[in-house]
Amino acid sequence: MNHKQDVTITLESTQDGESMTLTYSGEWFVKEKSFYIRYAEQTELGEVRNLLRYQHQLLSHSRKGAVESEQIYALGIRRSGYYDNKVVKFELDAHTSKLRLLHFDEEMTDELPTKLPFTLEWTYDLFVGEQLTGQFSNRLIIQEG
Repeated sequence: MNHKQDVTITLESTQDGESMTLTYSGEWFVKEKSFYIRYAEQTELGEVRNLLRYQHQLLSHSRKGAVESEQIYALGIRRSGYYDNKVVKFELDAHTSKLRLLHFDEEMTDELPTKLPFTLEWTYDLFVGEQLTGQFSNRLIIQEG
């Protein structure tokens, strides 16, 4: 599958016990050994374009626009990234404790999804320097748009 498909993206996010759910329209496409999810969000600072790239046990998330950030999540590994809102820039580290892909609540181990719906889950601790700033758990549900 090298074509793009319109999708509805539901993001369920929990930070330090507080939950929120957001819904976006976007695109999903598979290219070689990765899949990509692209969507735009409106923040108080303006539009931010998001691109997520998943390959086996590795997720990268980049944001461009009013806010810019890059973060890589790798299971069991602490990886560096950054956050920049044009006023302040932080160097960040994320230590990922869960990263999995689900199709109808069954874990997909070695393959990429070839049809919708599917779910991507990741849980991580976020650090600024050596200071733990939060514990996050995200669930991204991808469905036909």
